[in-house]
Amino acid sequence: MALVERMLAGGPWRADEVLLHEPVRDRSVTAWHAAINAVMAGCRPEYFPVVGTALAAVGDPEFKLHGPATSTGGAALMIVVNGPVREAIGLHAGGNLFGPGARANATIGRALRLVLLNCLDCHPGVLDQSTQGWAGKYSLCFAEHEAASPWEPLSVSRGFRAEQSTVTAFAAESGHNVVVHAASEPERLLLSFADAMAALGSLSAGRSVIVFAPEHARYLGLAGWSRARTQTWLYEHACRPLADLKRAGKVEAQFLVNAETRRWLYGNAAGPTPDAADAHARVLPGDDAISVHRGLGPEDILLCVGGGAAGGHSAFFPSWSRGRSVPFVTKEVPA
Repeated sequence: MALVERMLAGGPWRADEVLLHEPVRDRSVTAWHAAINAVMAGCRPEYFPVVGTALAAVGDPEFKLHGPATSTGGAALMIVVNGPVREAIGLHAGGNLFGPGARANATIGRALRLVLLNCLDCHPGVLDQSTQGWAGKYSLCFAEHEAASPWEPLSVSRGFRAEQSTVTAFAAESGHNVVVHAASEPERLLLSFADAMAALGSLSAGRSVIVFAPEHARYLGLAGWSRARTQTWLYEHACRPLADLKRAGKVEAQFLVNAETRRWLYGNAAGPTPDAADAHARVLPGDDAISVHRGLGPEDILLCVGGGAAGGHSAFFPSWSRGRSVPFVTKEVPA
């Protein structure tokens, strides 16, 4: 009890204050519940404002937590932290960014997962129907390496001030290592990223997160490429012919009746009517000339920087769903 009370005292919330409400199953998570799980995860009290804010982010109605928490897709809750709180609590942004060795990273992410297990009953094989899942479901929390970024911090790009601490939440499929050691010009460097984003295994209308290693980020900065220019280039080049998707079974007839899916596949063209959905799931004349992009626009690509100073290894994280899935949600961490 004393440990839970100390954890709760680390944040600004009353014990009975609801941090997350999941409407599908009508479950609420209070600050007291969060503090219990943060203690079990090994958090320190000074981490609790980040834990509580992360819960508020994934509990935002836009996030629709029930989907990624229960789907066969096996989503991990990705938490990216910006602002002064990173250094204040020792959140790691450098080498081995997604690996072990940083208590704050490991335990904050673990606290979120324990809340899902203990408060929302998201147990594997019961409510959590992940076909395979992945290790990020244990913990996927990291700080942006703001000093290594050629751009404004991620939080600033999302409308906050640099002096504000924030949490950005996303539901992520497992990360793809993007290895580029022999390219420094932006167009050559980014080709490998666009190719990874357009891989048939995870191509969808969903959003994307790219965590550039400092080495790759430095090349973009030296060339004067802005965040917006990089997003636009990636969106334009992360695509492949509609015929490829159909041959690989990536176009499902039952989803073609959805207007958003038709927009993704056909752009501004009319696309199939519901009655023609089955036919349009097969390769048709002209399908080789229709380019299908990852996401619906450049704004669907979130860019940040993290990792060790040396090494041409960056990461691409697709969204968890074969559809649009969740948005990026950013909230301020209370001081």
